[in-house]
Amino acid sequence: MGIYTGAAQNDDLNAGLESDRFTAFVNLDPGGPGTPLLPAYQQEIPDLSPLGTNVATLQQPRALQRHGRRNLYAESWGLTIEHELAWNTIVSLQYVGTRGVHLFSRGGVNFCISKPDPVTGVCTRALDPYYPDPTGQRPTLDPYGSVDYKADIGASTYNAFLVGLERHLKNGLAFQFHYIWSHSINDGSVGGGEANGPENVNCLACDKGPSVFDVRHNIAVNADYQLPFGQGKSYLNGGGTLDKIVGGWSVSGIGLWHTGHPLTITMNISPTQLPDGNDQTTQRPDLVPGVPVLLPGGVQNYTLPINPAAFAPPPLDPAGADFNPATGLCTSICGLLSRFGNAPNGLIRAPNYWQIDLSLVKETKITERVALQFGVQFFNVFNHIQLGDPSTGNLAFNYVQATDANGNLIPNKWILQPAGTLGLITTTVNFNNNNDNKASPNTGTGLPRQIQFMVRVRF
Repeated sequence: MGIYTGAAQNDDLNAGLESDRFTAFVNLDPGGPGTPLLPAYQQEIPDLSPLGTNVATLQQPRALQRHGRRNLYAESWGLTIEHELAWNTIVSLQYVGTRGVHLFSRGGVNFCISKPDPVTGVCTRALDPYYPDPTGQRPTLDPYGSVDYKADIGASTYNAFLVGLERHLKNGLAFQFHYIWSHSINDGSVGGGEANGPENVNCLACDKGPSVFDVRHNIAVNADYQLPFGQGKSYLNGGGTLDKIVGGWSVSGIGLWHTGHPLTITMNISPTQLPDGNDQTTQRPDLVPGVPVLLPGGVQNYTLPINPAAFAPPPLDPAGADFNPATGLCTSICGLLSRFGNAPNGLIRAPNYWQIDLSLVKETKITERVALQFGVQFFNVFNHIQLGDPSTGNLAFNYVQATDANGNLIPNKWILQPAGTLGLITTTVNFNNNNDNKASPNTGTGLPRQIQFMVRVRF
């Protein structure tokens, strides 16, 4: 059992130095001592005219929780039981648990506290009272839109059970078998101190789900067998030239299999159509009750069988559905939603992965202390294509207004249309859409079959 602590990434800590929310200590009693908090008390109106008219969209500062922030830490615990069986074999049972506390969680502040203006799409934001227009021509000169904000409110859990079987070398055979069931759950962290913001910044718990790196089942097997020929073996052990030919051969192999990563279905929508104007984080659609998320048949033509009929947009806000036949416009922003989508994170899984590597090696004694090894190694011997994750565009829907057979917009009817080829996979696991590789590696798992010849001197 142990506790491990850290301050997370340096750039997260620097974000607070670049642009943080401001704090004021005031006396709200106008008749008392101290300074009353007045609009624009702390900040002068900046000259942002070079930025154009839509400055609130252009100005999106980054911020880090300043007061009361605590360093993240992880608690770990585990239990291992081992027992030696016959035939030089050991079986092991293991449990590992981890809990992450005070993890950086990404969200946003200064979102809309009013519905958008039906013409301009501009809403009232929390900082507006501190940037009034002294000319009275506009309600506010607030130059800021939403603020990317990180705080120490994230959490995670990890639980794993491992079953292992290991045989030490005896009669020329050694092998290991390991099976792991594991489940990693968090509310948005993606590793390395980074995080995906929740679709609703006021409901971090709504984003609780499997981590992007969660692998539920994992099997690893390796074996090495020394062929029973040559001096000291059971067959053809007469020595001499024959031993130089038939002795010293060994065959080994590695097999890997695991389930795919969790995938999240998203919805592309204008921030002005959301209840809080959130333009910082991704959104998810609604699940249609009783409709299967995946169609039967499995992966076909490198495409996950995602069922589009299983997803629908959240219900409309009455203000966004109030259609004026005289003007042909909504009384507010058309398609304004009444709430956020209820589809969870990590709803479906990428394809399972497996690979088998083999090698054949011959060792020949030159002297008592020197030996020459040569052999051939086959990586991904069956040349199995190991598909990665679909790109985010192939896991997304566009939120659009429905049209009739003549292409005319249908009032108050909004639908989802696939943003790309839904479920299509265009990468392999070694150059996946969820990692930071800029190019496909030349070594490692997930590549086409590779054959390698080797020569080595052992002394």
